[in-house]
Amino acid sequence: MQEQKILLTVKEFAAVSGLGETCIRQLSHVEGFPAIRNGIKILIHRRAADAWLAEQAKGMAGSLPGVDPSSRPH
Repeated sequence: MQEQKILLTVKEFAAVSGLGETCIRQLSHVEGFPAIRNGIKILIHRRAADAWLAEQAKGMAGSLPGVDPSSRPH
């Protein structure tokens, strides 16, 4: 049995979370989002990010903090 990775790349986290890579890159700049930067590489702590997203979803009206909905591609 393969053990799950603790830190995921933006691409890997996008695949498991259902969020787009651009959204995740934007979230990596939001205070409190569990992202680690190593130069230009962004790593996301999977369990902490899952918990952070669940907490943000409570009472939210369809948008995440720090992510401008108007910047989404149409």
